[in-house]
Amino acid sequence: MSPKAQLGGIYPRSEQLIKLTRSYDRAKTDLDTVKKQIEQDTLELVKLQDDSGFETFSDGAFAWQDQLRPIVESLDGVTTGTRYDRWFDTNTFYKKPTIAGEIGVQAFEPKNFIRADLLPRTKGWKVTLPGPYTFSELSENLHYTSQSDLLSEVAAAEHEIIKRLKDAGVSRFQLSEPCLVYRPYREQALGKAELDNAFAALRKTVDGIQAKFSVHTYFGDATTILPDLLKLPVDTVGFDLFETDYSKLKIETTKKLALGIIDGRESNAENPKWIAETATRVSKHVIGGDVVLVPNSDLKFVPRKVADVKARALGDATRLIEEAR
Repeated sequence: MSPKAQLGGIYPRSEQLIKLTRSYDRAKTDLDTVKKQIEQDTLELVKLQDDSGFETFSDGAFAWQDQLRPIVESLDGVTTGTRYDRWFDTNTFYKKPTIAGEIGVQAFEPKNFIRADLLPRTKGWKVTLPGPYTFSELSENLHYTSQSDLLSEVAAAEHEIIKRLKDAGVSRFQLSEPCLVYRPYREQALGKAELDNAFAALRKTVDGIQAKFSVHTYFGDATTILPDLLKLPVDTVGFDLFETDYSKLKIETTKKLALGIIDGRESNAENPKWIAETATRVSKHVIGGDVVLVPNSDLKFVPRKVADVKARALGDATRLIEEAR
């Protein structure tokens, strides 16, 4: 086992950036001041990843209002609406997208998704997007008459967005699909037809694009769908170790497994030694593939200082594993 560490999704803003954005909302701070602090937060995260030995970098998505907003603002036929919904079982909220017409991709600036100008060109760049199934489940559909039609159009739109981001230099994409495993609002688990539609949409999203892809689930147990996820044309499949009982798994694959091994909803930071020992135990259930150490979800749900400790712990854990080989 020779694991690497990666971050993904939205990273928590610094106290200074939080203060400035609140001041901007009250018209007491100008936008340029906020933008400068976003750049500072980004550069600090870049340094943390570099110091921790990461090979694939995230920019932290500090300008994103929520996990769906950049995609919504890049699409025709979709608006942010006026309704706020809770982001799963966290204390954060997102603006629920409204699908009122045929979905299409507008002209957009890649910098809306990634600050490539602030990332080192010697490293890989990673963008995290909601997968097509999760995007459709968290939206209000007023236009399409069938789930399969909606999923197909969302997948086609995300495919086009990803192609443009790849042309801008992004080499890795994480498609987050928590709605495949987080089901408290549904009385029954996903049926075969719905799963087939979700997996077909993921295949359509990545089809023909020469980039690295991971599909990542969190906030739920991935045990039952993991065999199907491993059949997808992606190089990495991720799951939440705090929700999935890995002791029941026996995985034979050539893909990498992204282990959601630090908890994005828990303010107590994991110890690097515990991370390394846990990853080693999980790897004994894997034949053929390697592992990647990642947060189970976005780290935006914890304070910035806590997230920094957790991120450094991932890098420290990879070194402990290497030293023990």
